[in-house]
Amino acid sequence: MFGMEHFEPWVSWRGMDPESGEDLWAVVRIGACLAAGGAWEHEPPPSLRNDNWLARCLFSRKEALRRAAVAVNQIKFNSRAFARWNKHYASRSA
Repeated sequence: MFGMEHFEPWVSWRGMDPESGEDLWAVVRIGACLAAGGAWEHEPPPSLRNDNWLARCLFSRKEALRRAAVAVNQIKFNSRAFARWNKHYASRSA
């Protein structure tokens, strides 16, 4: 059986924007962050995050929550979305 962690993105605080003082949030899932373009990217350690990565992968809390809500329906594990995995396992146990 697979774990739900494969399908659950979460929103996690990543610090404050030094210019605006606003909190910055990332949409994360199994060591990756959702970038503005919709792709999942490896999350580097804080000391290796450059301005380009910060601009692509950190959002306001409201925007991060919105992106997580969209992403949850697009995440696939072994080429199957969550609904397809449920259908697959239901058919095997019938």
